[in-house]
Amino acid sequence: MRVLHVISDQNIGGAGVLLTTLLRNFDGARVSSIVAMPRGSLLRERVEALGIPVRALEHRADRYSAASVREISDLIREAGAEVIHANAALNARIAARRCGVASLHTRHCCYPPSGVWKFSPVRYLGGVWNRFYSDRVIATADAAAEDLLALGIPRERIEVIINGSEAIREVEDEELAQTRATWGVRENDFVVGICARLEPCKGHETFLRAARRLMEEHPDIPFRFLVVGEGSRRKALEELAERLSILPWVTFTGFVRDMAPVYRLLRVNVNCSTGTETSCLALSEGMSAGVPCVVSDYGGNAAMIGESEAGIVYPVGDYEALADAVGRIATDAALENRMRIAALDRYRTHYTAKRMADRVTEVYEKILR
Repeated sequence: MRVLHVISDQNIGGAGVLLTTLLRNFDGARVSSIVAMPRGSLLRERVEALGIPVRALEHRADRYSAASVREISDLIREAGAEVIHANAALNARIAARRCGVASLHTRHCCYPPSGVWKFSPVRYLGGVWNRFYSDRVIATADAAAEDLLALGIPRERIEVIINGSEAIREVEDEELAQTRATWGVRENDFVVGICARLEPCKGHETFLRAARRLMEEHPDIPFRFLVVGEGSRRKALEELAERLSILPWVTFTGFVRDMAPVYRLLRVNVNCSTGTETSCLALSEGMSAGVPCVVSDYGGNAAMIGESEAGIVYPVGDYEALADAVGRIATDAALENRMRIAALDRYRTHYTAKRMADRVTEVYEKILR
């Protein structure tokens, strides 16, 4: 089947990483893809490297525009698309209906209804709109599915497909040594990391305050903290680390293109999210490298750990509980080893990219039937 993916990202965010992972893992005998994205999107290079055709959009797809609907409609006809898969691309769903082809979209975030969406009439109208313009909605966590239900989308239209990721590659000793040298990490350091955009919803303040507490309570453990990612909060977070007197032990790496050396350095992978989180790619990637997780209980985080010993869940925003959880792992080698084994097993049974791609393909085939 011919699938047109429409994404509105200018940068490379979680949705873009997820899309490229899908494209790489689709069964070519079942799915033929083409991708439409904004002109100048940083995602283009990654998609074209996979040999997937890319079309640049002149008009924004995420805000209603008659010109954008016409542009995507023309592309649907040109590509002979049978299924439209939208990622934050409202106009793609409208164009699909205009052209009489199947459509679905993915809900990547977890935002409980707020503002006007709290009112029943608005939710009802939203449900009617979504029933007309989407044959299915993919929710990347049960928590996201609950939001969709609250917005008036019927359960039978919702497919829960947890984000999958590709296994992190092995890293040679020489490359790992170079990475340590770049970030000032010693070979015996106990490295704790947070891999997320430096934005308010990711809870980096909790991470830094927990780092301070860990250093106070375990002065004999050589902790090193990595803040991996870039964003609008970088300066404020660096200033907070300085005020907490931990800046010499914290490295702000900026954006990292190849995350393999990061996960191979980490002893604990932390998620401090206070908003949006469904099925975090940084967690599944870390699990593929056997890295234990400590995660806030927001959104889909707890479900990613499940009943396994792959990670520890703490109350969102509670930096003392976060520090206690990391401290338990850092002071108990047997526990850390069990968690590493459980993390890798959890990845292999729940979060592989192939498993995700096959599930998405099944949804395509279902809506065509």
